[in-house]
Amino acid sequence: MSWRARTARALIDGLRPGLSETAALAVVTADGEGYTVESSGRCPAGGRFEIGSITKTMTATVLASLVDDGIVDLDDEIGRWLDAGESADITLGQLATHTSGLPRLSPSHVPGVPDPYAFLTAQVAEAELRKAGSGARGVEHDYSNFGFQVLGLALERADRTAFADLLEHRVLIPLDMACSGIPGRGGGAVITGYAQGAPAERWHHHLWGAGGVEASAEDMGRYLMACLDPPDSQVGWSIRQAQRPSFEIDPLRSCGLGWPIGPPGYLGHDGGTSGFRSMLGINQPARRAAAVFVNDHDARGLARAVRQALDAS
Repeated sequence: MSWRARTARALIDGLRPGLSETAALAVVTADGEGYTVESSGRCPAGGRFEIGSITKTMTATVLASLVDDGIVDLDDEIGRWLDAGESADITLGQLATHTSGLPRLSPSHVPGVPDPYAFLTAQVAEAELRKAGSGARGVEHDYSNFGFQVLGLALERADRTAFADLLEHRVLIPLDMACSGIPGRGGGAVITGYAQGAPAERWHHHLWGAGGVEASAEDMGRYLMACLDPPDSQVGWSIRQAQRPSFEIDPLRSCGLGWPIGPPGYLGHDGGTSGFRSMLGINQPARRAAAVFVNDHDARGLARAVRQALDAS
């Protein structure tokens, strides 16, 4: 049995007992030969999981693609497109590497409310940037969900194209991900998310770049394969650029465009929404990758399980 098939089955068997009987669980594994998808019986064909912050790796690929086309530059300041006050000097590259000095969440964000991002329209985001003011830029890595919401908005303004269309034309369509996109875009079936055993109300976004994408397990197999072995195409070049270390956090960790990197040889991203959890990891020296998606906000141990899978002999 191949490493892909053996590992996918082991991940399903290892994670399944900690989930409810109604949980939909999908696992994707990839190596130099291809990818494998395994899912639980509760996962419908073409079912779309909310992938949460894994979206950031796609937003970064869009950024790299726009850089390749000469539409933007990593050193461009967001004040070119956004009424950002003292935050206007933040660059696209700083947003993509979490070195912008922006807070993790927008200044007026209220933790714990049922729909925490519904208030954050484009206009409100610009007002929130003005509230955030000036801070240290490019000197410290501080993970910012708000920063990636702003990044998606800036890219929309720079290309005069809605983020959903940027994502489709620069990532999803080139990788044949037909059952993926923001809600209401693309094919596939809706999966209900759960929290504390009850159906979870979905978060509503106006700014999609930080965590708004839904994707089927099969589509994420294509994405995982492209991230492990980028194709010889513009989207492949953009993925390579996004995965290249751009800011050193410490001797063992760095950050690409949207990608946490480290310890050396490893990169990946996790994701969480009101009713879903996910984890994607890549072991570059071993040419292996694995990802897990589940419609249970309370699921735990995904990152540990993926890392152990990538190291398994």
